Parts: sequence; structure tokens; C-alpha cells
Amino acid sequence: MAKADTKEHLKQMIKVLNDEFARGQLDKQRQIVTLEFNNTVEAWKEGYSNLIKAQVKKGVSFKPSKDINWEKGVRDAWPLIANSIKKSKGTVREFTPSIIVFTETKTTKSMYKNIKGHLVDFVQKELGTSKFTAAEDEVSALKNGIHRLHKENTSVGSARLALSMKWMSKTRFFKDFMSSKEATQIQDKYGDLLATWKTKGTKRGGFKISPKESIKLSLAAASTNKRGDEPEDFSNIYRELKKSITKWARNAEIAGRKGSISIKDNAVNMTEFVVAGHLGKVKNAKVKKKTTNSKRTAKSTSISIAGKSMSSSRKAKARIAQRKKATATAMSSSLSILAMIQKELTQTVRDNMEAPALENRTGRFSESVRVTDIMSTSQGFPSIGYTYDKQPYQVFEMGAGSPPWATPERDPRRLIDRSIREIASGLALGRFYTRRV
Repeated sequence: MAKADTKEHLKQMIKVLNDEFARGQLDKQRQIVTLEFNNTVEAWKEGYSNLIKAQVKKGVSFKPSKDINWEKGVRDAWPLIANSIKKSKGTVREFTPSIIVFTETKTTKSMYKNIKGHLVDFVQKELGTSKFTAAEDEVSALKNGIHRLHKENTSVGSARLALSMKWMSKTRFFKDFMSSKEATQIQDKYGDLLATWKTKGTKRGGFKISPKESIKLSLAAASTNKRGDEPEDFSNIYRELKKSITKWARNAEIAGRKGSISIKDNAVNMTEFVVAGHLGKVKNAKVKKKTTNSKRTAKSTSISIAGKSMSSSRKAKARIAQRKKATATAMSSSLSILAMIQKELTQTVRDNMEAPALENRTGRFSESVRVTDIMSTSQGFPSIGYTYDKQPYQVFEMGAGSPPWATPERDPRRLIDRSIREIASGLALGRFYTRRV
């Protein structure tokens, strides 16, 4: 079961934190790009090779690549490339006959389109319009020879690793993994990569990542960017990560580890709580608990109704015993649930404090939030009470505060309810309510 659950959770993580998502996050950041003369020559040759392969299928013959002076073409285009970078709002930091280094605030597609466009112009000049029509498929084949390659620790793979570790820290299933020796080994092995990034956010609100340094890129031939070539490629990282998580899951007995209350126990506790809340309404009901010797089985609760043959005095004593036992069970179960929620509530509220909701500035609000009690509604559903420092934060609560401070988005009740439900998602509570007391 643990192995199957691990596989499913990892599948969901990879689906959300995919290559496209991580690359999109990186493209929003400041980037320093290096364009080397020799790499550009090779990239142009590779693009032309792609074009020839594509046209062979159509029966069109082009000039052999060896008959084209690629170095002269790149040398003539070199100052034009630098000028097109400036026009695309990039900042050229270094320009020499062998290298162009430029900075972009965030990725601009038009910038790279213009850089690659010089190759298209050169090929069209070499071949003539009679053969090279600059059709969409021809242009695409040429441009695919030039790729952006991340350098050093700012690769897409390292960004996905940092996002994955954040994801797992926000997933109840992986909570104990994050403090395990297997996770420590991942931290030790990829510490330099993880130290490169700052990650924040929640699974519901989305994750954001930003580098602690400028992202470094180079433009080179696509063939130099083969998947799996570098240790920073996510295919290599994920192989190690999956191996560590699988080992942890196999050894840890996730459903009922010592030192934590398992999902199964949580379900039983909640069942006891709901049942106990109704015992007073069931005549002659008795609560019995039994525990087997199996390491993986939790307490089970059964209810039986006494027969009519019991005397009135015995029935009265039984009812008193039932109520005492039900009260003890309810108190034990509710305290257990409250403790589990409170343990994570401060940090969960803090993580969810992002605009347009209340934003975390001092930490005082999140530290003031606490759950107080669990009651049963008339329909038999749990109702979790909570409170927070009303002075000064109730000014943001709709109905208690006034505009412009009080808005639906800033209402503390909305933020706290969301946080409690996020924590409770793994406690098998089913349907429940929250209320501010």
C-alpha cells in the first residue's frame, strides 16, 4: 500500500511541477546570457543540417554545408546580433569578436527570435529565394539548431528539485520523509543546487521560485543539450529522489509508524468521536474497545444494545457507565485531533498569507491563531472552533471591520478556514465545519 501511495503522490508531483512549469518560472527572472562565436558557428551548421534533412524528404537538394563559409557568415552578423539584442530591450554587457554577454530582465521571445533570424537571413542569401522560400517549416528547422542552455546551478532540473522538495514539505504523506535520513542524503548530495533557489507558496495557491543569483544561460547547438548528459538534468535527479523516497516508504510503514498517528488511527478516532456524540441518544448503548496484537492494526470500536432482560437499576448503572466512557472517548479523540491541527496551524496559516489575502509581515497574526474545541452539530458533523487575536486583526473581518480594511479576501476567517482544511485533508475527518469563537 505504501509503495502504491508513493507512486501516486510522485506521479501527481511530476505532473504539476513539470519542465514547462519550471522553465516558465525561470523565464520570469533576470538572466545573463553568453553567446560565443564558435558555439554560434556550430549552432548555425546544425540548423542548416536540420533544414537539409527536412528538405530531403521533399526531394529538394541544397548546397552542401561544407561549401558554405559559416565563420564569415557569423562574423558579418556578429554586430547585427548585438544590435538586435539592444532593440529587444536587452543590455549588452560585453562585446568582443569572440563573445557577446547580455542581460535580460525576463525572457523576451522576440529577442531570441531576432537572434536566430540572422541565421535565416544568411541562409536565404546563400541559397537564393528560388530554393529557400523561408516557409514556416524551413525557418523552424533552421532555428531548432540553436538552444538556450542553463549553466552551473541554475538549470531547469535544479529548479524542479527545489520545487519538488517544497511540494513534499507541503504534503502530509511526505511529512516524515522530510526529516528522514533519506531526505538528508538528498540534501547533502544536491545541497549546492537547493541553495541556489528560494521557493514559496502552497499546493492550492501555487508555487513560486526565484534564484538567489542571476540565472546564467548560453546559446549553443541543440546537440550539446542532450537529456541526461549533466548531473543537473532532472531525469538524473529524479532517479535518485525516487529511489530515496521508495526506500523510505518501504522501511517506514507509512500507514502506522511509531511516533505518529496514522491515517487509519485518525479515521478510527474520528469515528469514535462522532459515535460518542450520539451515544446519549441510543438507549442501553455500550462502547467496547479492543486492540489486537498486530503492529499495524488500530483500536476498533463496536456498539451493542443491551437486552430488555436487564433490571431497571442495572440499566441505570449501564447508562451512567456508557456516558462516562463516551465522554472520555470523545475528549481523548477531540484532543488528539486538536493537537494534530494546532501543531501545523501556525506555519500553514503563514504559508497561505499571500495577496490578496492578509500578508505575513511580523508573524504575530499566524502565531495567534489556535483551535479551541470540537463540537458536534445537530446533524452529527464535527465543528472545529478557533480564535485569533482580535486586536488588532478583527478590523479585517467582514461584518466586524469597516472598508477599506475589511474585504472578503482579507477576512481572517477565510484564511484560517482554508488552513485548517488543508491540514485536515489527511485526517479522514470527512465533512466538517469551522467557527470563530
